[in-house]
Amino acid sequence: MVKTIIYSFTKQLIFWMLFFALGRTIFLFFNLSEINDSKILDVISTYWYALYLDISMTSYVMVIPFLILFARSIKDYNLLLRINLYYTLLVVFAFSLIISAELDIYKEWGTKLNYKALTYLKHPEEVFKTAKISSLIISTILIISQVIFARYLYKKILKPKKIVASKNYLFSVLFFLLTPILLFLGMRGGVQQIPIKQSDVYFSKNGFLNITAVNSGWNLYHSYLKNKKYMTENPYKYYKPEDAENTVNYLHKIEKDTTTSILNTNNPNIVFVILESWAADVVPVCGGDSGITPRFDKLVEQGLVFSNIYGTGARSDQGIVAIYSGYPAQPTTSIIEQPSKARKLPNIVDSLHTRGYYSSFHFGGQLNYGNIKAYLYDNNFNFLFEEKDFPYSVPKGRLGYHDEYLFNQFLSDIDNFKSPFIASAFTMSSHSPYDQPKKDVLDWGGKEKEYINSVYYADSCLGDFFIKARQKPWYNNTLFIIVADHSHSTPRRTSFISPEYKKIPMLFYGEVLKNEFKGYNYNKICSQVDIASTLLSQLKINPSAFKWSKNLFNPYTKEFAYYAFKDGVGWIIKGNEFAYHHQNEKYHFNRFAENANKDSIITQGKSYLQVLFEEYLEY
Repeated sequence: MVKTIIYSFTKQLIFWMLFFALGRTIFLFFNLSEINDSKILDVISTYWYALYLDISMTSYVMVIPFLILFARSIKDYNLLLRINLYYTLLVVFAFSLIISAELDIYKEWGTKLNYKALTYLKHPEEVFKTAKISSLIISTILIISQVIFARYLYKKILKPKKIVASKNYLFSVLFFLLTPILLFLGMRGGVQQIPIKQSDVYFSKNGFLNITAVNSGWNLYHSYLKNKKYMTENPYKYYKPEDAENTVNYLHKIEKDTTTSILNTNNPNIVFVILESWAADVVPVCGGDSGITPRFDKLVEQGLVFSNIYGTGARSDQGIVAIYSGYPAQPTTSIIEQPSKARKLPNIVDSLHTRGYYSSFHFGGQLNYGNIKAYLYDNNFNFLFEEKDFPYSVPKGRLGYHDEYLFNQFLSDIDNFKSPFIASAFTMSSHSPYDQPKKDVLDWGGKEKEYINSVYYADSCLGDFFIKARQKPWYNNTLFIIVADHSHSTPRRTSFISPEYKKIPMLFYGEVLKNEFKGYNYNKICSQVDIASTLLSQLKINPSAFKWSKNLFNPYTKEFAYYAFKDGVGWIIKGNEFAYHHQNEKYHFNRFAENANKDSIITQGKSYLQVLFEEYLEY
């Protein structure tokens, strides 16, 4: 009996270690291009370094099999064998689901499945619409294949059979007392003072290999635990609260409250065109590649372009809040997912309502995704138009209605609005699955070929929109603000947490611009969150409620931009930038000028996050 129990326990440990290695192999295979010029030894080393978290996760999974084996050591039943098999297959299925889901999540976000990603499963219909048919088919095949292979591996390695030897109750007691200790040590990574961290498996300069080494189940489980705790406690406490507050106040302090006027009117119509997933890399004036956005490029010639602006987050819901509420993204959650908090935020629409503006928001998909609809309703938008409101005769894509039909509807509805109005169109065709209705024009881009072609299509729709808008009676008194909600991977393949990746395009355009600002390039460092204060200041409306937003046309405003990534903060000021990962306690992209005060710059970025998250918790 003793030998049977020990063998069974050991073989199940081996089974799970092999299964996790299989999942890692799948992740590597589907992302081979991310290996780049890494040596084959580094790729193989991924499996070695992964052992730390694989052992930890295996220890968690083995709790139930341990209890079953203990029960079998006392009185063996066939039912216990079946329970162990069913439990194993259930966990295998769960892990297979995680591994398959991560393949697309990594492509979009540059991370494995985490707590934040799970919050979007509240709207599973949107997840299925967003995913490509090919991805769903591949994922299904992978899940089934992993379960079948695991079933085969289970029989081959464990060869489960009933215990026929005589019982040894002394062994049963020792097994019951000692095994939990071993499992606990495995969970925490050993007897060292600090328990195992995700950073313990990091070993390569290639961030993809480090991510690959992280056990998917361990990552998701610990992400959930961390973020569950963050709901009531600020994890980003780097300095004394009063010191952090003073630092943030200094950043927003201006010597003189003044504004350079760029408009020839204080009461223009305002049209927002929010571009889904447009990266600065696709726009030449922002340092991007040529040929992807020729219509936008043409508009730049007569507009006021912001060529050094950064998105604050990585999701549309974060971008929407940044634009309308001037509120920065948080690393571990999204405030818009909690209406009780989000409704406490200021909103430019509310400010403009006091001036008599009519407000609207148009989207080709379903506004309940990311809880955007609740946010718009809470902020009293007068008119909402989404997927369900389109005529049935209009052609529809998998995720919703394409940009050309969105803009046509948008123009038609604006004609019925009473001036002044603030109207918004949120594009969608440049979002995965990129099923835009036109043939590909660009024959390059590698794995991002579909993306850049979708941007080309969206750009053509934008160009057509302006051709038609110029014929409208409201056009001459309208300020157009064209801005991306967040960035996206491009053929340049920059890191998801780098400042370069977070850079986006923004353009102010229209006849209401003063002539000296047509063709003007505003190249100071700024952020999405600065739109609110900048716009309201131009309209002579007090922007003081937008404490995180800066007036970009006040010459005394300080240059800086903050952005969030998974459990981290990015900080950019002129000539200096860094990205800090909180959980791993590691700095990325430390780029400082030769004579820069590094400590002061780091204090600014961390203080910004600390105060921001504290305020988020208080909402």
